[in-house]
Order: sequence, then structure tokens, then C-alpha cells
Amino acid sequence: MGSQRQLLIWVVAAVAACTLLVVVLIWQDKATRARWTVFLMGTPHTGARLFEKKGCVHCHSVNGWGGRLAPDLGFERPPRSGLNQLITAMWNCAPRMWERIHEERIPYPAIGQQDMTHLFAFLYTARYVDEPGDSARGRVLFQTKSCLRCHALHGEGGSRGPDLAVVAGVDTPIVWTQAMWNHAPAMEAGMKEMGFAWPRFEGSEMNDLLAYIRDSTGGARRESQLLPADPERGAKLFQKKSCIHCHAVKSQGGHVGPELGPRRDLPRTLVQFRTLVQFAGLMWNHSPEMWQTMQDRGVPRPSFEGQQMADLIAFLYSLRYFEPEGSPQVGERLFTKRGCNECHGARGEGTHKGPAVRKRGRVSTSIDLATGLWVHGPKMYQATKELGVPWPALVESDVGDLVAFLNSPPEGNR
Repeated sequence: MGSQRQLLIWVVAAVAACTLLVVVLIWQDKATRARWTVFLMGTPHTGARLFEKKGCVHCHSVNGWGGRLAPDLGFERPPRSGLNQLITAMWNCAPRMWERIHEERIPYPAIGQQDMTHLFAFLYTARYVDEPGDSARGRVLFQTKSCLRCHALHGEGGSRGPDLAVVAGVDTPIVWTQAMWNHAPAMEAGMKEMGFAWPRFEGSEMNDLLAYIRDSTGGARRESQLLPADPERGAKLFQKKSCIHCHAVKSQGGHVGPELGPRRDLPRTLVQFRTLVQFAGLMWNHSPEMWQTMQDRGVPRPSFEGQQMADLIAFLYSLRYFEPEGSPQVGERLFTKRGCNECHGARGEGTHKGPAVRKRGRVSTSIDLATGLWVHGPKMYQATKELGVPWPALVESDVGDLVAFLNSPPEGNR
């Protein structure tokens, strides 16, 4: 009887342990999913309205629209579309923002977490547009890559394809990318008939080529007509347009091509592309192989119209945009080094000066850092002045490490 009772106790203990493990795994999966999907919960169009309603437009402009008291946050500045960079800049410039708001007696706008999510979704899509290329190098590429054999500019060049000077919108990165994809099969067939190889573009060459096309056409940039893009629509297009047949996201989908989800070791070619036009070059370079694979697998080649390519690229960028990677151990050291422990406790447990910032079951994101800064920052700034300590400055790499620390169990892994 005693042995049976002991066996029963062991069975119950084993079941309880397994149940606890399952619960922990589910919680971890939900936590990761919550961090990854936070961007998709933001609506860029709502963020654009909030940018004006909350008064951000009074000091900041976005792609030329808005105030001139603070930097333009759109594509006119060098492309730094990473969330960590935006939050770092916001953190480091916050004291000056608060002082300016106080000097001009501007009512301090209330911005909660959901509002902040919308705002960052808007800023992201406004910043990812592109960087300028070298028009002189682009002119050389237009010849050496055999573009002029099929295309003319203002009547000078081949006639097999359309004159690029009269194709509406082709001088903008998003439409350029869409056109390159849609017409690649026809261009490939034409090149085979003419007997020359499929040209490849490396590094910034596609940016340079587009810069030459833009300068030759002389048209105004029209990216704003396609922005803000919507990554949630892009996620649906990723499935509807059969991209998921070859590419997986978060282990869901095909494995013919590289997986594109967060926390994946992407091939070197995918890690290197920084702009939309470089992405267009990447798609162009691999178009023959992708087209052949689609034919072999019986997958129809999709085409993109209107807003679709902008939405799809917004989704692809968002996969890694809102998933900052970091080390909890490094984050814990930074928490002390940057002085956060003075008010929030050595391990974020909270003190009489500041609340706890680490709690079991609570998922922290980079958006939480931005929201907390906006809501509690003025009091934090006042406290640093009273204590006679400087406002802590962050570097871009700090954000991922700090978020990783905030999401680690309160007891820590030692």
C-alpha cells in the first residue's frame, strides 16, 4: 500500500511538473508573440492623425510637412528606420523637448501606449522610403547593365521597352520596386531572345540607377502618395500573393527560400539591404531563380498594383523592426550603469523613489520604454536635477539589452 501511495505521489508530481512546464512555454510563446506583433497593432494612418492632434507637428516635420523647430523625422534625413534608433533619439533629446514645451507654455499632450504604438508605426513608414543615389554612376550603369538596349530616356535608347521618362511614378522607390517585379519575366524573355545575360546589381548600384532615372525625368518625388503603408495589409498580401509558399515567417510557411521572421539568421544578402531600392535589386537579382521555382512548383507568379508593394515591404521591414534582440545580463549592467537603479532598485524591483519595472507575467517592449519616458519622463528629469546627476544618455544598442533585462524573470538566471 505504501509503495502504491508513493507511486501515486510521484505520478501527481510528474503531471504537475509537466503542466507547469507547458504553462511556462505557453507564457513564453505569448510573450514573444506579443513583442513581435506590437508593430502590427499600430495603424500608421491613425499615427499620422495623432502626430498632428498631439502637437508633434508644431516642432517636427515629416518629409517636409510640419514645423521647423526640430529635426525632420522623415526620409529627407539619412535613413535610420530602426526602432531602437528612434527611441534612443527620443530619450536623449527628451530634456530639450520638455524645456521647449515649458518655455512656449504648450499643454503637455497625453500619449498612452496605444497612441505611442500608432505614432511609431507612422514614423516607421515615413522613414523607410529611401536614400539618395549617385546619378553619375547611375548613368554609367544604365549603359553597362544593358538597360538602354531595351529602354530609352527621352527617346535615346532602345524601343523594346517603354521610354522610362514617360512612365508615371517609376522614379519613386516603391513604384520602381513594383515595376521591376511585375515586368521581370517579360524582360527576362526579351534578354534571352537578344542573347545577353541577366544583369545583376550589387550594393548601392540600384540606388544609383534610380537616381539617374529620377534626374532624367525631373519629376517630383511622389512617395507620399503611397505612405503611410500598412504592414497588416502587407501580412495578408504575403499569404495571398503566395510568398508564404517559399518563405516562412516565424516557422510558418515554405522553406524553399530563406525564413524572414524575427530572430532568424538571415543570409548575408538579406541582412545587407538597407533601402527599398536595394531590396528591389535583391528581388531583381534572384528573379530568374524565383520564377523558375514557381513554375516547377506550380505557383502562379503574383503581380502587385497600387498600394500593395508598399504594404508588403512595410510588413517585411516590420518583421525585424519591432523585435530588438539583447542580452538580459548586459541589460542588467546597463540598468545600473545608466543610473536606473537609483530610483527603480538594483534589479528593477522598485523603491520609494520609483515603481517596479520588472514583474513576472508582464511583457515589456520598446514601445513601453517610449511610453514610460513620455508619461513619467518630466518627473524623472526633475528628479535628476534635484539629485544633481546628469540625464542618462543611451546608445542605440542599449534598447534591446534593457528590454531583454526587463523581460527576464525577477529572480534572474545566475
